[in-house]
Amino acid sequence: MGEKSKRIGEIGENIVGNLFSLLGWEGALSGQSLNCKKPTKHARADSKKGLRDTHGIDYLYCYRSPLEGSTVESAVISVKHSGNPYENNPKSTFKEHAKDLVQALECYKYSELKKQQQELIGRTIKSRDAGVLFWISSSDDTYDDVVSRIANSRLDPDWNFESFHVVDNRRIQFVFDTISHMRNKYERERTFFYYPETSLSYVDKSIPRYGNIFPLEFLTSPLIPLIVKAKTESDQDVFCISSIEDFAQDSLRRLIQATKEYTQDMSCKYLFLFPNYVESSHGDAVRRAATGFGSDVYNRIQVESYRPDFRSLNDEK
Repeated sequence: MGEKSKRIGEIGENIVGNLFSLLGWEGALSGQSLNCKKPTKHARADSKKGLRDTHGIDYLYCYRSPLEGSTVESAVISVKHSGNPYENNPKSTFKEHAKDLVQALECYKYSELKKQQQELIGRTIKSRDAGVLFWISSSDDTYDDVVSRIANSRLDPDWNFESFHVVDNRRIQFVFDTISHMRNKYERERTFFYYPETSLSYVDKSIPRYGNIFPLEFLTSPLIPLIVKAKTESDQDVFCISSIEDFAQDSLRRLIQATKEYTQDMSCKYLFLFPNYVESSHGDAVRRAATGFGSDVYNRIQVESYRPDFRSLNDEK
Protein backbone atom coordinates (compact mmCIF):
# COMPACT_ATOMS: atom_id res chain seq x y z
CA MET A 1 0.00 0.00 0.00
CA GLY A 2 2.87 2.34 0.84
CA GLU A 3 4.57 1.74 -2.52
CA LYS A 4 1.32 2.40 -4.39
CA SER A 5 0.76 5.63 -2.46
CA LYS A 6 4.32 6.73 -3.20
CA ARG A 7 3.88 5.99 -6.91
CA ILE A 8 0.63 7.98 -7.05
CA GLY A 9 2.39 10.89 -5.38
CA GLU A 10 5.25 10.73 -7.88
CA ILE A 11 2.78 10.80 -10.79
CA GLY A 12 1.23 13.99 -9.41
CA GLU A 13 4.62 15.64 -8.97
CA ASN A 14 5.63 14.66 -12.51
CA ILE A 15 2.41 16.16 -13.92
CA VAL A 16 2.95 19.44 -12.11
CA GLY A 17 6.70 19.50 -12.78
CA ASN A 18 6.10 19.09 -16.52
CA LEU A 19 3.42 21.80 -16.42
CA PHE A 20 6.11 24.22 -15.26
CA SER A 21 7.81 24.05 -18.66
CA LEU A 22 4.61 25.49 -20.18
CA LEU A 23 4.53 28.19 -17.50
CA GLY A 24 8.16 29.23 -17.92
CA TRP A 25 8.88 28.05 -14.37
CA GLU A 26 11.96 26.03 -15.31
CA GLY A 27 13.88 27.26 -12.26
CA ALA A 28 11.46 25.69 -9.77
CA LEU A 29 13.19 23.74 -6.98
CA SER A 30 11.79 20.33 -6.05
CA GLY A 31 11.86 18.31 -2.84
CA GLN A 32 12.89 21.07 -0.44
CA SER A 33 12.96 20.70 3.35
CA LEU A 34 12.51 23.43 5.96
CA ASN A 35 13.36 23.46 9.64
CA CYS A 36 10.17 23.93 11.64
CA LYS A 37 10.11 27.20 13.59
CA LYS A 38 7.05 26.21 15.64
CA PRO A 39 7.68 22.55 16.54
CA THR A 40 4.92 22.27 19.14
CA LYS A 41 2.22 24.19 17.29
CA HIS A 42 2.98 22.39 14.02
CA ALA A 43 3.32 18.89 15.49
CA ARG A 44 1.45 16.20 13.60
CA ALA A 45 -1.32 14.32 15.40
CA ASP A 46 0.64 11.06 15.14
CA SER A 47 3.90 12.56 16.45
CA LYS A 48 5.21 10.49 19.39
CA LYS A 49 7.18 13.41 20.83
CA GLY A 50 4.53 16.04 20.17
CA LEU A 51 7.05 17.97 18.09
CA ARG A 52 7.77 18.65 14.46
CA ASP A 53 11.28 18.95 13.05
CA THR A 54 10.79 19.78 9.38
CA HIS A 55 8.33 20.67 6.62
CA GLY A 56 8.56 19.22 3.14
CA ILE A 57 7.94 21.42 0.09
CA ASP A 58 7.14 19.64 -3.17
CA TYR A 59 8.17 22.62 -5.30
CA LEU A 60 9.34 26.18 -4.75
CA TYR A 61 9.36 28.81 -7.47
CA CYS A 62 10.60 32.36 -6.87
CA TYR A 63 10.53 35.15 -9.45
CA ARG A 64 10.40 38.91 -9.85
CA SER A 65 6.72 39.80 -10.25
CA PRO A 66 5.71 41.39 -13.58
CA LEU A 67 2.45 42.56 -11.98
CA GLU A 68 3.88 44.44 -8.99
CA GLY A 69 6.90 46.71 -8.99
CA SER A 70 10.10 45.66 -7.19
CA THR A 71 8.47 42.56 -5.69
CA VAL A 72 9.76 39.01 -5.41
CA GLU A 73 7.06 36.34 -5.38
CA SER A 74 7.60 32.94 -3.77
CA ALA A 75 5.23 30.12 -4.70
CA VAL A 76 5.40 27.41 -2.02
CA ILE A 77 3.82 24.46 -3.77
CA SER A 78 2.14 21.31 -2.47
CA VAL A 79 0.99 18.58 -4.85
CA LYS A 80 -1.85 16.28 -3.84
CA HIS A 81 -2.65 13.69 -6.49
CA SER A 82 -5.05 10.76 -6.37
CA GLY A 83 -6.08 8.00 -8.73
CA ASN A 84 -9.54 8.11 -7.11
CA PRO A 85 -12.32 10.61 -7.87
CA TYR A 86 -12.65 13.79 -5.82
CA GLU A 87 -14.80 13.22 -2.75
CA ASN A 88 -18.44 14.29 -2.88
CA ASN A 89 -17.76 16.45 0.18
CA PRO A 90 -14.08 17.42 0.00
CA LYS A 91 -14.00 20.15 2.66
CA SER A 92 -12.41 18.16 5.48
CA THR A 93 -9.70 16.79 3.19
CA PHE A 94 -9.09 20.28 1.83
CA LYS A 95 -8.58 21.62 5.35
CA GLU A 96 -5.99 18.92 6.03
CA HIS A 97 -4.11 19.78 2.83
CA ALA A 98 -4.39 23.51 3.52
CA LYS A 99 -3.20 23.21 7.12
CA ASP A 100 -0.04 21.40 6.10
CA LEU A 101 0.75 24.00 3.44
CA VAL A 102 -0.04 27.02 5.62
CA GLN A 103 2.27 25.71 8.33
CA ALA A 104 5.04 25.30 5.75
CA LEU A 105 4.41 28.89 4.65
CA GLU A 106 4.75 30.13 8.23
CA CYS A 107 8.18 28.55 8.52
CA TYR A 108 9.30 29.46 5.00
CA LYS A 109 8.78 33.15 5.80
CA TYR A 110 11.80 33.20 8.12
CA SER A 111 13.84 30.44 6.53
CA GLU A 112 17.36 30.39 5.15
CA LEU A 113 15.88 28.99 1.94
CA LYS A 114 13.83 32.15 1.35
CA LYS A 115 16.84 34.33 2.10
CA GLN A 116 18.95 32.43 -0.44
CA GLN A 117 16.29 32.69 -3.15
CA GLN A 118 15.87 36.42 -2.66
CA GLU A 119 19.62 36.97 -2.89
CA LEU A 120 19.69 35.12 -6.21
CA ILE A 121 16.90 37.28 -7.65
CA GLY A 122 18.52 40.53 -6.58
CA ARG A 123 17.45 43.70 -4.86
CA THR A 124 13.72 44.23 -4.39
CA ILE A 125 11.62 46.29 -2.00
CA LYS A 126 8.88 43.77 -1.19
CA SER A 127 8.41 40.03 -0.96
CA ARG A 128 5.23 37.96 -1.03
CA ASP A 129 4.81 34.31 -0.12
CA ALA A 130 1.92 32.37 -1.64
CA GLY A 131 0.75 28.84 -0.97
CA VAL A 132 -0.21 26.89 -4.09
CA LEU A 133 -2.10 23.62 -3.69
CA PHE A 134 -2.24 21.50 -6.84
CA TRP A 135 -5.06 19.12 -5.97
CA ILE A 136 -5.59 16.81 -8.93
CA SER A 137 -7.31 13.51 -9.69
CA SER A 138 -6.42 11.16 -12.54
CA SER A 139 -9.72 9.30 -12.30
CA ASP A 140 -11.87 9.18 -15.44
CA ASP A 141 -14.98 9.19 -13.25
CA THR A 142 -14.38 12.36 -11.25
CA TYR A 143 -15.98 15.78 -11.51
CA ASP A 144 -13.34 18.39 -12.34
CA ASP A 145 -14.26 21.48 -10.29
CA VAL A 146 -13.34 20.81 -6.67
CA VAL A 147 -12.71 24.52 -6.06
CA SER A 148 -16.43 25.36 -6.23
CA ARG A 149 -17.17 22.74 -3.54
CA ILE A 150 -14.62 24.16 -1.06
CA ALA A 151 -15.22 27.84 -1.85
CA ASN A 152 -17.07 28.57 1.40
CA SER A 153 -14.82 26.47 3.65
CA ARG A 154 -14.10 28.10 7.00
CA LEU A 155 -10.39 28.17 7.68
CA ASP A 156 -8.72 28.37 11.08
CA PRO A 157 -8.49 32.06 12.09
CA ASP A 158 -5.06 31.38 13.60
CA TRP A 159 -3.58 30.47 10.22
CA ASN A 160 -1.17 33.16 9.09
CA PHE A 161 -0.64 33.48 5.33
CA GLU A 162 -0.67 36.16 2.62
CA SER A 163 -2.34 34.31 -0.25
CA PHE A 164 -3.43 30.79 -1.07
CA HIS A 165 -4.25 29.30 -4.49
CA VAL A 166 -5.98 26.00 -5.24
CA VAL A 167 -5.49 24.45 -8.69
CA ASP A 168 -7.88 21.59 -9.43
CA ASN A 169 -8.51 19.52 -12.59
CA ARG A 170 -10.61 22.23 -14.20
CA ARG A 171 -7.97 24.90 -13.64
CA ILE A 172 -4.97 22.86 -14.73
CA GLN A 173 -6.84 21.71 -17.85
CA PHE A 174 -7.74 25.32 -18.73
CA VAL A 175 -4.13 26.46 -18.42
CA PHE A 176 -2.82 23.45 -20.34
CA ASP A 177 -5.40 23.74 -23.16
CA THR A 178 -4.92 27.49 -23.60
CA ILE A 179 -1.13 27.46 -23.79
CA SER A 180 -1.01 24.31 -25.92
CA HIS A 181 -3.57 25.71 -28.38
CA MET A 182 -1.72 29.00 -28.79
CA ARG A 183 1.68 27.38 -29.22
CA ASN A 184 0.31 24.90 -31.74
CA LYS A 185 -1.42 27.65 -33.71
CA TYR A 186 1.55 30.04 -33.59
CA GLU A 187 5.25 29.52 -33.09
CA ARG A 188 6.22 29.07 -29.46
CA GLU A 189 8.93 31.70 -29.86
CA ARG A 190 6.32 34.34 -30.75
CA THR A 191 3.78 33.49 -28.05
CA PHE A 192 4.06 35.31 -24.72
CA PHE A 193 2.03 35.95 -21.59
CA TYR A 194 0.73 39.52 -21.45
CA TYR A 195 1.19 41.52 -18.24
CA PRO A 196 -1.59 44.10 -17.83
CA GLU A 197 -0.55 47.36 -16.24
CA THR A 198 -1.92 47.52 -12.70
CA SER A 199 -1.98 50.08 -9.91
CA LEU A 200 0.92 48.14 -8.39
CA SER A 201 3.08 48.11 -11.52
CA TYR A 202 2.49 51.26 -13.56
CA VAL A 203 5.13 53.34 -11.75
CA ASP A 204 7.84 50.76 -12.48
CA LYS A 205 8.71 51.39 -16.14
CA SER A 206 11.30 48.59 -16.11
CA ILE A 207 8.53 45.96 -16.06
CA PRO A 208 7.91 44.59 -19.59
CA ARG A 209 4.37 44.25 -20.92
CA TYR A 210 4.89 40.61 -21.90
CA GLY A 211 7.22 37.71 -21.22
CA ASN A 212 7.74 33.95 -20.87
CA ILE A 213 6.91 33.68 -17.15
CA PHE A 214 3.31 32.84 -16.28
CA PRO A 215 2.41 34.99 -13.24
CA LEU A 216 1.15 33.08 -10.23
CA GLU A 217 -2.07 35.12 -10.19
CA PHE A 218 -3.04 33.72 -13.61
CA LEU A 219 -3.23 30.18 -12.19
CA THR A 220 -6.57 30.89 -10.53
CA SER A 221 -7.83 33.66 -12.81
CA PRO A 222 -10.84 32.98 -15.09
CA LEU A 223 -8.96 34.79 -17.88
CA ILE A 224 -5.47 34.38 -19.34
CA PRO A 225 -4.08 37.22 -21.50
CA LEU A 226 -1.46 36.43 -24.13
CA ILE A 227 0.19 38.18 -27.04
CA VAL A 228 1.63 36.80 -30.25
CA LYS A 229 4.29 39.02 -31.74
CA ALA A 230 4.07 39.73 -35.45
CA LYS A 231 6.24 37.66 -37.79
CA THR A 232 7.05 40.58 -40.09
CA GLU A 233 6.86 44.36 -39.92
CA SER A 234 3.90 44.33 -42.31
CA ASP A 235 1.90 42.01 -40.01
CA GLN A 236 0.19 42.81 -36.69
CA ASP A 237 0.55 41.42 -33.19
CA VAL A 238 -2.31 39.23 -31.94
CA PHE A 239 -3.69 40.10 -28.50
CA CYS A 240 -5.55 37.15 -26.98
CA ILE A 241 -7.80 36.61 -23.98
CA SER A 242 -8.73 33.03 -23.08
CA SER A 243 -11.73 32.36 -20.83
CA ILE A 244 -12.37 29.38 -18.59
CA GLU A 245 -16.12 30.02 -18.90
CA ASP A 246 -18.29 28.98 -21.83
CA PHE A 247 -19.04 31.45 -24.61
CA ALA A 248 -21.72 34.06 -23.94
CA GLN A 249 -22.53 37.16 -25.97
CA ASP A 250 -22.50 39.52 -22.98
CA SER A 251 -19.19 38.10 -21.74
CA LEU A 252 -17.57 38.60 -25.12
CA ARG A 253 -18.78 42.20 -25.28
CA ARG A 254 -17.18 42.91 -21.89
CA LEU A 255 -13.94 41.27 -23.03
CA ILE A 256 -13.88 43.37 -26.20
CA GLN A 257 -14.19 46.52 -24.09
CA ALA A 258 -11.42 45.37 -21.73
CA THR A 259 -9.20 44.49 -24.67
CA LYS A 260 -9.65 47.95 -26.16
CA GLU A 261 -8.42 49.44 -22.88
CA TYR A 262 -5.45 47.06 -22.61
CA THR A 263 -4.31 47.69 -26.18
CA GLN A 264 -5.12 51.38 -26.69
CA ASP A 265 -1.53 52.12 -27.76
CA MET A 266 -1.11 48.95 -29.82
CA SER A 267 -1.94 48.08 -33.42
CA CYS A 268 -3.08 44.47 -33.18
CA LYS A 269 -5.65 41.84 -33.96
CA TYR A 270 -8.02 40.56 -31.25
CA LEU A 271 -8.41 36.86 -30.50
CA PHE A 272 -10.88 35.52 -27.92
CA LEU A 273 -10.81 31.88 -26.82
CA PHE A 274 -13.61 29.89 -25.19
CA PRO A 275 -13.81 26.16 -24.42
CA ASN A 276 -17.06 25.55 -26.34
CA TYR A 277 -17.05 28.07 -29.19
CA VAL A 278 -18.37 26.87 -32.56
CA GLU A 279 -18.82 29.34 -35.42
CA SER A 280 -22.02 27.74 -36.73
CA SER A 281 -23.67 28.05 -33.30
CA HIS A 282 -22.17 31.29 -31.97
CA GLY A 283 -21.14 33.34 -35.01
CA ASP A 284 -24.24 35.55 -34.98
CA ALA A 285 -23.75 36.27 -31.28
CA VAL A 286 -20.17 37.37 -31.98
CA ARG A 287 -21.38 39.83 -34.58
CA ARG A 288 -24.01 41.20 -32.18
CA ALA A 289 -21.45 41.53 -29.40
CA ALA A 290 -19.10 43.49 -31.69
CA THR A 291 -21.83 45.84 -32.91
CA GLY A 292 -21.26 49.42 -31.80
CA PHE A 293 -17.50 49.20 -31.40
CA GLY A 294 -16.86 50.54 -34.88
CA SER A 295 -15.35 48.93 -37.93
CA ASP A 296 -11.80 49.50 -36.66
CA VAL A 297 -12.49 47.06 -33.81
CA TYR A 298 -15.09 44.87 -35.52
CA ASN A 299 -12.76 43.87 -38.35
CA ARG A 300 -9.99 42.83 -35.97
CA ILE A 301 -12.03 40.35 -33.90
CA GLN A 302 -11.63 36.59 -34.14
CA VAL A 303 -13.21 34.03 -31.81
CA GLU A 304 -12.37 30.34 -31.57
CA SER A 305 -12.19 27.37 -29.21
CA TYR A 306 -9.09 26.19 -27.39
CA ARG A 307 -10.70 22.72 -27.39
CA PRO A 308 -11.69 22.43 -31.05
CA ASP A 309 -13.51 19.35 -32.38
CA PHE A 310 -14.49 18.33 -35.91
CA ARG A 311 -17.08 21.14 -36.10
CA SER A 312 -14.26 23.67 -35.91
CA LEU A 313 -13.16 22.56 -39.38
CA ASN A 314 -16.02 24.74 -40.61
CA ASP A 315 -14.39 27.76 -38.91
CA GLU A 316 -11.25 27.56 -41.05
CA LYS A 317 -11.18 30.27 -43.68
